[in-house]
Amino acid sequence: MIRRSFYYLWGSQTISNVADIIYMLSVVVLVFSSSNSLMTTILIPLFRLSAQVLSGLVAPIVLGRFRLTRILLFSQFGQFVIFTLLLLYLWITPDQRSFLFIFVMVFGMSFLDGWTNPARNALVPRLATGEGLMRANGMVAVSDQVVKCAGWALSGIIVAWLGSLNTLVIASCCYLVAVTITSFIRDPLDQKELSPESSEFATSGSETAKAKEKGSHWKELGEGWQIIWHNRRIRSLMIVDSVDTIGGTSWLGVFILAYVTQVLHQDASWWGFMNASFFSGTILGGLLVVGLVKRLQRNSFLYMLGALLVYVLITVVFALNTIPVAALVLFAVSGLPVQMAGIIRRTLLQTSAPAAQLPKVMAGIDVLTNLAFGLSLLFLGWYADRFGMVQVYLLAAAMTTIAVLIGWFYRRDFQGSEQMDHPTATGAGI
Repeated sequence: MIRRSFYYLWGSQTISNVADIIYMLSVVVLVFSSSNSLMTTILIPLFRLSAQVLSGLVAPIVLGRFRLTRILLFSQFGQFVIFTLLLLYLWITPDQRSFLFIFVMVFGMSFLDGWTNPARNALVPRLATGEGLMRANGMVAVSDQVVKCAGWALSGIIVAWLGSLNTLVIASCCYLVAVTITSFIRDPLDQKELSPESSEFATSGSETAKAKEKGSHWKELGEGWQIIWHNRRIRSLMIVDSVDTIGGTSWLGVFILAYVTQVLHQDASWWGFMNASFFSGTILGGLLVVGLVKRLQRNSFLYMLGALLVYVLITVVFALNTIPVAALVLFAVSGLPVQMAGIIRRTLLQTSAPAAQLPKVMAGIDVLTNLAFGLSLLFLGWYADRFGMVQVYLLAAAMTTIAVLIGWFYRRDFQGSEQMDHPTATGAGI
């Protein structure tokens, strides 16, 4: 079953993602055109990543003390306010702009945005249950990929047509619409039943909240990590995901560009074709999951391992291939198993912990994912320079094979019931 509030969540997050892409591209173009410095422009994603990592570290405290719907609303409204201040500043000072002020605004927006992803992923299993959960995750994945695929291209056209400042106005309107839609989301769970700490913290004048021990903050920060480590299902999924990420990072744009030039001996235009084909494959993979949800619901963990095995075979052929058209087709086809495995893994994570623990678990998972991604990026960059792109993709296939073997070892943990019971509060519907 999928509740109406899920569609509000889905719509608000999709519009917010569109706004993020528009604003980021506009700010990058504006800073680069004003400074003519690539080094200065690089500071934008650096501030953004730093803010999200810091936000992820403190997220367990926030997620454990406030309602998820309030966190989403506060996060998006806060981003809208900061973005509006940034927009007004850029309009008022067209000539002498402080890049430091722009970077601080980007940092503030990214810090608030760092709470959105774990809150969203924890809300989805409350708003969609049974077969509806995997279908909901598939819909979210498809919309994310569509936004990524079309968003950057359309944003570039809009920026070139209207200019950076006018494009930022469009982004501001998108943020406002997202905030409005988010206000309609209703969490079916009674937060008081889930976590006594949440209700006592929500009341600012509560004497109980004032009496909380100082060490409780550190305890809350580590609670999600403890759950991940002691819950065998979550721990096995994270091990599989972390090992797979080592090779999966090789599909990042910079590595694809190197593959296109070094292996296929084509110009940068093929880089764009490759990215478009991969996004098309991931969109198709998400739609396939939505259509086959009843079949995938049974033995979903084994289907995930099967999808990863298909991905391994495609990656090996991709690594050894030197025909550009064949590479384009293989890259598109690889998007199907990658997306299927990702959606199933997210669904299994969401159903492997009680609703009260899930927000903190998701916050810890986000930190682990970002850490694994960063370390993999550094390692594969060195490996590519040392051994070449063919060996990089053969290594990617080898690492995913190891991930599948590890998953096969843990398969018994996923036999039987895969749906964690998420109780709903009486009368707490939409």
